[in-house]
Amino acid sequence: MSSVGSTDVFNNASSSRITGIFSTLDTDTLVKNLCAPQQSKIYKQQQKKTRYEWFMEAVNDVRDTAKEFQNKYCSALGASSMLKSSTYYSYTITSLSTNNAVTLAGRSNALEGNYTVKVLQLASNATAKSSGTVSKNGTEISSNNTATLGSLSFENDLVFDESGKIKFEINGEVFEFTKDTTLQTMINTINNSPTANVTMKYSRITDSFTIEADEGGANSSVTIKNISGNAFGENSAFKINEGTYKNGKDSITEINGVTIQRNSNSFEIDGISYTLNAVTKDTSEETLAFTVKRDYSATVEAITEFIKAYNDLIIYLNKLATEKDFSHDYPPLTAAQEEEMTEKQIEKWNEKAKSGILSRDLNLERLIRDLKLSFFTPAGGTGIAATSIGLSGGIYKSSDSGLIVVDEDALTRALEQRPETVISIFTGGSSSASPENQGVMYKIRNAITVYNNATNESLRTTENNISDISKYTSKLEDKLNGLAERYYNKFAAMETALAKLNAQASYISMLFLN
Repeated sequence: MSSVGSTDVFNNASSSRITGIFSTLDTDTLVKNLCAPQQSKIYKQQQKKTRYEWFMEAVNDVRDTAKEFQNKYCSALGASSMLKSSTYYSYTITSLSTNNAVTLAGRSNALEGNYTVKVLQLASNATAKSSGTVSKNGTEISSNNTATLGSLSFENDLVFDESGKIKFEINGEVFEFTKDTTLQTMINTINNSPTANVTMKYSRITDSFTIEADEGGANSSVTIKNISGNAFGENSAFKINEGTYKNGKDSITEINGVTIQRNSNSFEIDGISYTLNAVTKDTSEETLAFTVKRDYSATVEAITEFIKAYNDLIIYLNKLATEKDFSHDYPPLTAAQEEEMTEKQIEKWNEKAKSGILSRDLNLERLIRDLKLSFFTPAGGTGIAATSIGLSGGIYKSSDSGLIVVDEDALTRALEQRPETVISIFTGGSSSASPENQGVMYKIRNAITVYNNATNESLRTTENNISDISKYTSKLEDKLNGLAERYYNKFAAMETALAKLNAQASYISMLFLN
């Protein structure tokens, strides 16, 4: 809201009002002047209401800004969350071979060291395949998968039962389809079944079907039973026989000389994930070598980015808490005042008028104090504060005064020498832990929560004040309307009297003329 509304009872005069016909007086201006004290009371109430509305806007702006910061850095789901273990556990994995048969990645609990890997066998799940090409022309059963089952060109015609359906069972799940079912719908239905747990494909390159178990390696199986029609079985359209297929294999890998067997080509051991891409060329000689080393630079970078965002938040809050209050000299504008000003003038006026709306606000001052204490009090149950790991306060009267300054060298040394202590300082404890056991991130999150709870009550009180002012202003406007009407009635009576005098004067003049 940028201006205060006005109550205009003067420009909407009723048709019964007689305004200066005989007296030649500017009745509206006279009534306005007579009612000015009452109108002034209304303006003052409306200005108070506007100030309350500005206060609510300012508080909500702070809440929104703090919430955005909290969601990004203090939530486990935040884009740059400082509560994620991945923020503090980053690894550099160097391959000493050009062979890409294996891909490694470090998790939060990865063991640093040197690793040698041989891929002896890749895992594969049980698969049922067509015994040959399935189309009449040996090329494809249709040009696309949107073709219906009834229109597909099979070498062994797809036969439907007397009800016009094909029905079969895969891993205990029964499926049935009609002539009008498209090939893609059939494939999707089978692939989306959690019970069947298989993936069906039709390849136009090989002109054949495959049905592969989704998991299991050597222990996987695909069991197929035809119920009606001839999708499966001897001389079937899909050329896949009924029965149980157990032709899967486990992956076999040698890691640091130890043979590892898994039912997948992706697995994790000691915090390191392995993805097997191919069998190594010469299993007897070729060995892939890797080094896994903790990368602290990524953690330093993440902490530095977080501190920058924190400092930006503090600068924003400090400005609101300390800016000068000009409300005495720059009250909210009335609509009449705005009409006499340019948009630029109005903008500058309102900038001054809103300045200091939250200065000396106790809730805001507490938020700033609690945010700063997060870094200067023992955290995460470590007994030490964040200042001991290279995060110190700016020098008094410097550009960094009141902010956190990152000493990257000191922070890197702290991570290298005592990484778990650094992590605990940030993420130790929980929101419900005692203050000394809360990590910095929980302290900040609690500070914002406390502010939100406190301002909830403040906003409710302000809303009630606005409501009370609206009711009181309505009464003042009713009184103004009544006052203006009485003045108009008096001027109307005067005009009526003047009209009679004029009539009498005209009559007397006529008598003398006669």
